[in-house]
Amino acid sequence: MTIDVPKRISDDEKILEDEKIKIRDYNAQDEQYVTTLMQALCKTFKVEFDEERWRKSLEQKIAKSDFTRMFVADKDGQAMGMLVADIRSAEERTGHITNLIVAPDYRNIGVGEKLINAATDFFCDNHVLVVKVNLRAGTDSATKLFAKLGFVEYAVQFRKDL
Repeated sequence: MTIDVPKRISDDEKILEDEKIKIRDYNAQDEQYVTTLMQALCKTFKVEFDEERWRKSLEQKIAKSDFTRMFVADKDGQAMGMLVADIRSAEERTGHITNLIVAPDYRNIGVGEKLINAATDFFCDNHVLVVKVNLRAGTDSATKLFAKLGFVEYAVQFRKDL
């Protein structure tokens, strides 16, 4: 019996790999890819995917708003993940990170970190004072990633379906 062992990437290889990952703004050619990612995320968390609502959000909020940006991680023309950064004004100008999704084949190579850093740069450029992100329970890898990047636990939310 043989066991396939995943290839370990050396630190030097990881740096070279990381340099190939580019973060760019969403464009219309990304629509099917980001829709597929969103469908997969909804399926993972057993949430119904509302395609009409999603496409409307892409058209109205993301494509036409100065306060919302979708970033796409790209390597050699292949999309790897996405993140939505949204600026909201309440008592203070607040940035919200939503829909951070990295395709399974591209996890743990720095894609999520690069997407979060792009969102943080967008928020800084727009004089945002604080950034918030809500995570679903059980997303330990996301929790560790945000903590690594300086985010601290702020609130805990409970839910009860009736």
